[in-house]
Amino acid sequence: MPNKKSFSFSYKEKLHLQKDFNKVFKKGRRLDNKIIKIYAYKKASAPNGAVSGSPYLRRLGLVSPKKVGTAVQRNKTKRILREIFRTNKHSLEPGLDLIFISKPETASQDYNSLKTTILEMLKSAGFYK
Repeated sequence: MPNKKSFSFSYKEKLHLQKDFNKVFKKGRRLDNKIIKIYAYKKASAPNGAVSGSPYLRRLGLVSPKKVGTAVQRNKTKRILREIFRTNKHSLEPGLDLIFISKPETASQDYNSLKTTILEMLKSAGFYK
């Protein structure tokens, strides 16, 4: 049976621990525009080319400050960002940890404009194939 790509968003694909967030903030690359801020950290590769930690696992962390708006707006924004990651994770570099930080302008964007913005930012940084 051919290897099918899974489009689920599992527990292992989420950044949970504060130490993981801090590592991405300190060592990662910051991509910023007026709509969203992205921190991206590529885990180091072993000499044989394997990624340290969970092999090829791409993980996502979301931050949605109260400046974004009401709880309803923040949650909707997080759902959209999670969906963008979930549907495009197979085109991201293996071993990549991402943190999406919403800005007040994020809440007024629709799915397609946010997707276009995020993918262009990741392509320009070389994290998206």
